Amino acid sequence: MFYALCSEALAQQKLTIASGNFAPYFQEDDVTGDGYFDLILLKVLNKEGYNNINLVSLNNDAIKRYFINGVADVAINYTAMPPSNSYTSKYRVKFLNRVIMHTDQWSNDIKKLHDLDGFTLASFTGASNLFGNEFKKFTQSDSVKYFETANQQALNKLLHKNKIDVRIGDYLMFYRHTAYISGLNPNDYVSLDLLDYQGSFIVFHDKKLRDRFDHKLGQLIQSGEINTITQEWLKFYNLPSAIEHTFFPSIADR
Repeated sequence: MFYALCSEALAQQKLTIASGNFAPYFQEDDVTGDGYFDLILLKVLNKEGYNNINLVSLNNDAIKRYFINGVADVAINYTAMPPSNSYTSKYRVKFLNRVIMHTDQWSNDIKKLHDLDGFTLASFTGASNLFGNEFKKFTQSDSVKYFETANQQALNKLLHKNKIDVRIGDYLMFYRHTAYISGLNPNDYVSLDLLDYQGSFIVFHDKKLRDRFDHKLGQLIQSGEINTITQEWLKFYNLPSAIEHTFFPSIADR
């Protein structure tokens, strides 16, 4: 009887989630299909008995504001350092962030960040705080031209039109835009794993909710269910397989 009452209470408890707003990782207006991280988050919380969930699609700055001001109970893709009074999941969300450029003679010689001296680079807003101190110092140096923008499709277009030399960001987002929205050939570009990138945070105001989330997500990872969802999602969006990539790394893995 007590268990049934607890389950009913959880089912009725409303949770507000501050989430991302760009496809294919999150819900986006006029885009068919579920965002990957939204899909996983809802799967985990539903299995823990939470069914009254309000998912709010926001940009990175708004995610932070919603959570700090107590509007959201949970925030995913929290790119800043979480507040001291919050509870951080031991799992993070990790995009397939890469250094992307046209396949060219000079691109074959890029083995490390400083090989990009003299080039024009661009990335999404906040990137300089995500990819480690070496990246931040490099982008602030006089040896490169670097800027950030909130419009990631604009970054793709700039690279397509040779307005920039390097686009730094998620490869699957780039692939989707290039192959299916712009009608170009992704094989005309090279994607290099040169970034010190550990992923962004999932944060909670309630410790018990965080603990329940971590426990259930860990179970779903171990059982292989998360991998099944991942492969189905990649197939739905006609994206290349990312079997070698862990979208939910644990801090214990590093």
